[in-house]
Amino acid sequence: MNIRNKDKERFFSFTVLSIIVTIILSSYYDLSFLQLLFYPIDDVYAPGDGRFSIAVVKMIIDGAWSSLVPFSPHLNAPFHFQMYDFPLPFFSNFVYIKFLSIFSSDSVVVFNLYYISTYFLNAFTMFWVLRRLRVNVYLAISIGILFTFLPFHFYRLPHTFYSGYCFIPLWIYYLLLLTNKKPLFFKKKVGESKYSFDWSKRNIIIILVMLISSTWNFYYTFFFTFLIGFTLLSNFVYRNSKYHILSTLIFLSLAVAPLAGNMLPYKAYEIENGKNYQVGQRDPMEAEILGLKIATLVFPVNDHRSSILVQFKKSYTRGPLFNESNAATLGVIGAIGFLFLLLVVLAQRQFSKVLVRLSQYNFVALLLSTVGGFGVVFAYVITPQIRAFNRISVFIAAISFIVIALVISQSISKWKNKGILSLVLSVSILFFAIWDMTSTHMEFRPDKQLQAEFISDKKFIQQIESKFDVSSQKISIAQYPYLSFPENPVIHKMGNYEQFQGYLHSDKLYWSFGAIKGRPADIWWKGLNEKSIEEQIQTLQQAGFSGIMINRNGYQDNAKGLENKLIQLLGAKPMISENKIVSFFRLYPTSNEIRFSRIAFNSFYEWEGEPGKFRWAGDNANISLFNDQGSSKTNNISFTLGTLRDRSMVIKLNEEVLESFEIKRGESTQHTFNLKLNPGQNILKFETMEPARSPGGADNRKLAFSVGEFVYD
Repeated sequence: MNIRNKDKERFFSFTVLSIIVTIILSSYYDLSFLQLLFYPIDDVYAPGDGRFSIAVVKMIIDGAWSSLVPFSPHLNAPFHFQMYDFPLPFFSNFVYIKFLSIFSSDSVVVFNLYYISTYFLNAFTMFWVLRRLRVNVYLAISIGILFTFLPFHFYRLPHTFYSGYCFIPLWIYYLLLLTNKKPLFFKKKVGESKYSFDWSKRNIIIILVMLISSTWNFYYTFFFTFLIGFTLLSNFVYRNSKYHILSTLIFLSLAVAPLAGNMLPYKAYEIENGKNYQVGQRDPMEAEILGLKIATLVFPVNDHRSSILVQFKKSYTRGPLFNESNAATLGVIGAIGFLFLLLVVLAQRQFSKVLVRLSQYNFVALLLSTVGGFGVVFAYVITPQIRAFNRISVFIAAISFIVIALVISQSISKWKNKGILSLVLSVSILFFAIWDMTSTHMEFRPDKQLQAEFISDKKFIQQIESKFDVSSQKISIAQYPYLSFPENPVIHKMGNYEQFQGYLHSDKLYWSFGAIKGRPADIWWKGLNEKSIEEQIQTLQQAGFSGIMINRNGYQDNAKGLENKLIQLLGAKPMISENKIVSFFRLYPTSNEIRFSRIAFNSFYEWEGEPGKFRWAGDNANISLFNDQGSSKTNNISFTLGTLRDRSMVIKLNEEVLESFEIKRGESTQHTFNLKLNPGQNILKFETMEPARSPGGADNRKLAFSVGEFVYD
């Protein structure tokens, strides 16, 4: 086939793919493409991870992301919102969202475009890979569509940045190239016996794809890195060629280095400000709970279109581990491919090298991710921060579909009238699999209750904004009840990220939600909430706040008690939203003075028991002491220190040594200081050369020393 015919085939194939994906989204998923311009799809506006994802999209659209880290000056008032303590290493994902913002500045529209576009991208890349592997064009179209309509894709809507798994088929293809007889990145010139680096167009494209894809999704990059590591071991054993090993090491660096670069700003902030042990800390047991289950891979989707299979699946979902891992369903076609791969592992000599390699990748992915697998070992021995190993199911799905396509395509090539037969078979597979993998509850039509809430919130926030001259004034709104960020439990009926509503519906107002747990802003707000309502109002007005927005879902009495107090105190009734969930009281700021809380612990775990009694510290622990006066002042401080292992310790105040001593295991030392504090922030630092260690057992925390009987006046 000449180049012109290949181009025509690609254009035809991608057009057909686009049409079929559009038809399936419209008919099976009840998606009205007009609704993409007005409302969040399905239930993504629910007060959970979906609403958080829309907020991140808005930060990127607004240009409020720098050094690879999303942030916004319009959150965490009277401070600034930044997510250094809660890493989101999705740089190339964010670049793609920024590109989509060319077509709209509305965060909901861009969010919808992003998510729906992943259905097309996933199908396109799988099709391209299958054609590179010489799979029949009709079958490649069919399997490409099945891959993008995995149930995983639909259920990842709130975890939006996992829905674009388009790079995974490419990665699998690249892994196959790494194990070819010819080393991937090297070649021999004519007449030469030594290899040299191959700067071919193909290799340059591979390098560019790797640089982009490695920062697309850190979970996927982690799984991919594991498979590259297995490839390195395989090449060492079977190829025993330094150029194959070098190619694999280059590939490994192309996966790890960009992700490490994406993480640098987060790590730099952690070094400068201390580790925040109150945010994003995972328990190793979560790797067990959120592990992959083989049963889920081969069992039918929830709410299958067959009533018999619905009852069968319901009998299984009553089990103790019904969680996000149940989104890993492969469907009948994918399950056949998966089971065939296990057969190939057991009888490798009977199959081609490509099928054997794919079966090996499938098998080691299973060993890593399954409940009780090596992923759990990784979580306990190295780090529990990678916990949801079930998400590797898209890798297993990609491998399973590729194998099915290869086997069927090879069989088709032996048939007479293979063109017509391949078309009929491909269409039959497509229709059956889409019926099999989509359930009666999979639809993108907006939830009516959430749509009404979205409209009510939008009108109400715009009504608040219209009350102020936002062009010449900074208008800050305090949101009640106070909820720190991220991952907080529900307060009565108010969800985790429900208070993003203000930010999502305004461009000029500044909102209090977004104080990071354990940081000074969080401590400031917690201290404020311990005061009487009269003192709170006075402090808020001194800090420059122009209003209070109350979410009644956060109060057992629907905020009646709080609102009655504010009516008496402020002498005015509140504005109330259309759905009666949100109310607003206007304040009149007196200044922009922020009086910090007196003290903040950095790189410390929570108090165990009463505050001040006992708590553990990790590495680089320090205490911030705030002096809100215009001149120096003196404060007394006393505490005891303990340790799990003998260590030397130096205590410094603003880099001036206060005491240097030794702590013995099992003993405690008493320390009392008369501290001279400069205006503003002062740092009481604890320096020790012995790193923090885990005490063992079920406790995976890294503990350096303990502080007890803490008194500060």
